[in-house]
Amino acid sequence: MKKSLVLLLVFVMVFSLALTGCGGSKTETPTPADTSTPADTSSETPADDSAALDPSQNKALTRGNVLTVATSSLDGKFNSIMSDNVYDSWVTGLIFDPLVTNDAQGNAIPSSAKSWDVSEDKLTYTFHLNEGMTFHDGEPVTADDVAFTYTTIADPDYDGPRGTVVNDIVGVEAYRKGEADTIEGIKVIDPLTISFTIQEPNVQKIWDFVYGILPQHVYKYDNWEAFKATMNNPVGSGILKFDEFKVGEYIKMSANENYFGQKTKLDGVIIKLQPTETATAAFAAGDVDLVNPPANLENYDIMTSTGIGTVQEFTGNGYNYIGFNLRNPKLSDKRVRQALAYGLNRELFIENQWEGFASVCNTPISPVSWAFPDPTTLNDYAYDPEKAKALLEEAGWVDSDGDGIREKDGVKLSLTWTAYNDVDWPLNLIALAKEQWKEIGVELEAELMEFNAVAEKVFEKQDFEMWNMGWSLSIDPDPTALFGSEADVLGGYNAGGFHNERADEIFALGTQEYDQAKRAALYQEWAQIANEELPYLFNAYRNEIWGVNNRVKNMELGPYYDWTYTVKEIELDYVQ
Repeated sequence: MKKSLVLLLVFVMVFSLALTGCGGSKTETPTPADTSTPADTSSETPADDSAALDPSQNKALTRGNVLTVATSSLDGKFNSIMSDNVYDSWVTGLIFDPLVTNDAQGNAIPSSAKSWDVSEDKLTYTFHLNEGMTFHDGEPVTADDVAFTYTTIADPDYDGPRGTVVNDIVGVEAYRKGEADTIEGIKVIDPLTISFTIQEPNVQKIWDFVYGILPQHVYKYDNWEAFKATMNNPVGSGILKFDEFKVGEYIKMSANENYFGQKTKLDGVIIKLQPTETATAAFAAGDVDLVNPPANLENYDIMTSTGIGTVQEFTGNGYNYIGFNLRNPKLSDKRVRQALAYGLNRELFIENQWEGFASVCNTPISPVSWAFPDPTTLNDYAYDPEKAKALLEEAGWVDSDGDGIREKDGVKLSLTWTAYNDVDWPLNLIALAKEQWKEIGVELEAELMEFNAVAEKVFEKQDFEMWNMGWSLSIDPDPTALFGSEADVLGGYNAGGFHNERADEIFALGTQEYDQAKRAALYQEWAQIANEELPYLFNAYRNEIWGVNNRVKNMELGPYYDWTYTVKEIELDYVQ
């Protein structure tokens, strides 16, 4: 099947520390297969209208008015403040309703809160809840439930991924230390009004209110283990309500007939575990309605082979990279890192590996972001082995004994690359780097393990020389969590130990600047610093592809707008 090349479009958007695929969440998430941003969301294969209601050609029609979505994982953390992967977050996004969500362009819009106000000093956010909202058990949604949700995140025993969203709220530190029974900066004004007061202005604070509201009467707990025990039986106020979770197989949800907003036209949704290796074939056979496989020609062709589905494609909001341990004397000189960039033909690798579903990345901001810089202001590090050799010579690395490996102060320029073998692109990139870096006098060895082991070795122990991974970015482009000096701690995401005084200044200024054009200028300066200093060897912006059965109507996907956002619009063709 013919497919279009990646179209890099600059979209208006806004980063936080959110989970992969969790629209407005506030965290950048490490991923084994990384993504990029919105290119062309139109499908290339027209639906066959003659077969629209013919179950002999499309057996998905026999599943009725229930959407079936393939997933490779369901951990069962079906709690809006505890879910820590994209798939569990699909569930929590449907079952729980947050104060704020985002639209397709990445703008913050109301959800459970019908509106909000920000004080003149930018320190107090006051939310006004919609009237008449109820949880799935019929109890009303109140400001007390909102206060309970955010107070729970501040619990000293809290061990979920959302802890940072309350760090700047006045009184949280005292609450965590046991010096106060309540949080001073969280005030319930009346049953439908609540305010949050923070310590200093932060333009991206609104994205801390995208986590679903927990009903206090259901989740109130005596100890933390008791709270966590409720995660696989969720109760919220969202557009769908929980029906059944069968471990290792599926989760079923049904329409919430009492939803306060626009109700879904679906009877329900099933998220079904489907191994990655068979997911596209299952889609082509009509066993699932939606699937999000790795973007490559093989998967694209399988999904369109039977004519019962189309493909939506867009550049994802993220990138993959090779990270460096800048504390290591072999990698602390930026000229060495630049030489490694010049000495690796990334364009050739990307063309062969992703067959038009990716493009070269030279900075840690996605092309979909309003903060993305003019590419002509960046060094593209086009493959140039001679330039790589010259930089290494300049940095004092020479082959003094004629063995082909450069050395300095008696140390060989031999590097170990810690990589995961769950997917093939790291293995293929290492093979190319090993061959091409040898030509410039650099020896490379691979240390292979599964993804979680790499994440532990890199982020929890900082015991590595190089590693590869990817970031699935959140909406606001603030990079503090990845590259700020304060994130250079065990467990922090600045595992490479990048420190740059001007970059830290930019990060601080960026969170306090409310003029988006001025913020964009700051982050574009940061992009140039990153492009020069190369804390990472930036690799690729990746496309996402989604198989969509022809019976699914009114669904358009993008980097800030996954299928869960469209549940209120989706209609299904089906036969009785």
